[in-house]
Amino acid sequence: MTYNTIKKNNERFDPANYPKAMSELTILRSGISNNSIILKVEIVVYFMKYHVLPIAWVEANPALTRMVTSGFFKTVNLESLFELYSTNKFFIQDLEEYIGKQLLTEKN
Repeated sequence: MTYNTIKKNNERFDPANYPKAMSELTILRSGISNNSIILKVEIVVYFMKYHVLPIAWVEANPALTRMVTSGFFKTVNLESLFELYSTNKFFIQDLEEYIGKQLLTEKN
């Protein structure tokens, strides 16, 4: 686990507190920006949380699946947030929503 912080059960996700994870997300976002939007957020988030994907999702977006599961994009800090806060549903919900907004927002 990369982030070794004292966590609180009521803590909410704030991207400013996790610059390494946000850097990973920026690189990932840039790298997959031209991929199909089909299940984009679901594939990325689910794989970071569980390290597996449902077969139907793999079949629905094979190009993105290959990119996300290949290990090309380093997401160890993002993954550690999912692990560290796995019992804090508010933190995880905020994190997932933030990732989704970042992946689906056009780059400026």
